[in-house]
Amino acid sequence: MIQPTDIGSTGPRTPHPGPRTLKIDVILGGPGREAAVSRKSGTAIAAALVRSGHDVQVIDLPGRLEPSRLRTGAVVFNIVHGTYGEDGSLQAELDALGKSYVGSDAAVSALCMDKERTKEVLAKAGIRVPWGVAVDLGKPFTTRDLKLPHHGPLVLKPRDDGSSVGLRMVPNPSFVLPAVEELLAEVGPRRYLIEERLPGPEYTCAVLDDGTGPRALPPIQVIPAAGVYDYQAKYLKDDTRYEPVTDPALAERIGALAVATFCACGCRDVARADLMRTTDGDLAVLEVNTLPGFTDHSLTPKAAAAAGIGFDALCSLLAGRAAARAGGAHG
Repeated sequence: MIQPTDIGSTGPRTPHPGPRTLKIDVILGGPGREAAVSRKSGTAIAAALVRSGHDVQVIDLPGRLEPSRLRTGAVVFNIVHGTYGEDGSLQAELDALGKSYVGSDAAVSALCMDKERTKEVLAKAGIRVPWGVAVDLGKPFTTRDLKLPHHGPLVLKPRDDGSSVGLRMVPNPSFVLPAVEELLAEVGPRRYLIEERLPGPEYTCAVLDDGTGPRALPPIQVIPAAGVYDYQAKYLKDDTRYEPVTDPALAERIGALAVATFCACGCRDVARADLMRTTDGDLAVLEVNTLPGFTDHSLTPKAAAAAGIGFDALCSLLAGRAAARAGGAHG
């Protein structure tokens, strides 16, 4: 377990150069499959907040939160990725406790964690999304049941998980059922999406609201060495390339779509939209991440840095947003 003393969060502090020093509880870990990534993100965030002079406590969750671990007068920087921390469950518990926290509220977090519901909301807002069908891996089905509009490549991904955990790519529908058998053995009878696999390139664009309204950070093109941006490429390998989008028109289009996505879903503080080029040259939004990673491989800090916002400043800004919603009662 990570202790506050591991990141120097005890003892005297030099006041940070911002408007005030905040008391911040950083929550990381959790019961989900992304706990290891969460701990990397949370450790980096906590260290950044300490460097900025804030009063930081790290709460490493082996499971669900025990309310007694939260400090009176502290805002919460939740960075529990995936199950529990990103699906609205933890947010609802914090709301019930009257705690102000970084990121989207419980309803929006639950919406964006469900990729199928997110796609429905975006489609109603006029934002293009890939064709897809929701399935339950535990219930028998045939490829005929899917009513596929084409016979090209497909992607299988969890309907309610992140970080490309349990992702499968197949070259055509005949490979779907063997892939399902593999996934049943690996992840069990979970809800999945089967979608058309778009040709790419893939882009990601973070949106930051500093209190003056949401704005797109510089978009990034993601170029995995193996051609698939899966969990290994995101967090464990160093051969994935992240390149700025240099075409001004394309960057503006991606940014506009990301902000429109952020607003359509009702996101708060920070979120990241993942997009991909379609076969006809358009762009489609793949999903929305309401709790983007803050590891050394993560894209939101990279985009913020490209916009002139350093990692420490970004963490303090987000904590300040939570404090502002608390009515200035923290310090």
